[in-house]
Amino acid sequence: MSQTFVRTEKKYLLSEQQYEDIAEKLKDYVEPDKFFKGNIRSIYYDTEKFAMIRRSIEKPKFKEKLRIRSYGDASADDRVFVEFKRKLDGIVYKRRTKARHEELLKDIKTAQFKDEQIGNEIRYAIDQYQGIKPAVYIGCERYSYRAKDDDSIRITFDKNIVYRMKHLSLNADPMDKSVTDKIVMEIKVAEAMPLWLIEILNEVKAYPRGFSKVGSAFEKEIKEIRNHE
Repeated sequence: MSQTFVRTEKKYLLSEQQYEDIAEKLKDYVEPDKFFKGNIRSIYYDTEKFAMIRRSIEKPKFKEKLRIRSYGDASADDRVFVEFKRKLDGIVYKRRTKARHEELLKDIKTAQFKDEQIGNEIRYAIDQYQGIKPAVYIGCERYSYRAKDDDSIRITFDKNIVYRMKHLSLNADPMDKSVTDKIVMEIKVAEAMPLWLIEILNEVKAYPRGFSKVGSAFEKEIKEIRNHE
């Protein structure tokens, strides 16, 4: 499987009350997506000095992310998604294919991709990053919706977001630590956001803000290390 996405993505950090209010107001406009509820497992790749994550934290106009992802725990032989994302001025360009979990953890550059053209694009894109390897695991519970009248409008809610930076695999682990107690809402649209959605966001006072799960996890880990020095 190979896929290409170009869309606008906006994130919102919600309290439990805001989440409940939005969920109630959305009922007339959205319906559960095909894969409504799932456990998202992701591993983000980076260099020894976390060059990609550090750049993301600076909130530049252009940034890149390389990750692998499964929907639930993954065995060594499972084919999981490989995603390379570029974001420029709020527009996201994503290339995605699949490869074996075990091969990706060992060395993503030598993995056998389901779509070799995309695989070669990924290898070419990450050649600028020396020593890239699995760096941070992020897990969460995800609830996905789509607009009833427009399949290109998707809204997801991520809860119980956790991370770890050791013993990395696409599986939950007792070592997982919380990233935030907030709920992350993400709105993905191919064109302009519809008026009904803008009105709902204004009613509950939900405003877009830059938030990176992996960036927040990295900053939290650094702070924790410094507190123990």
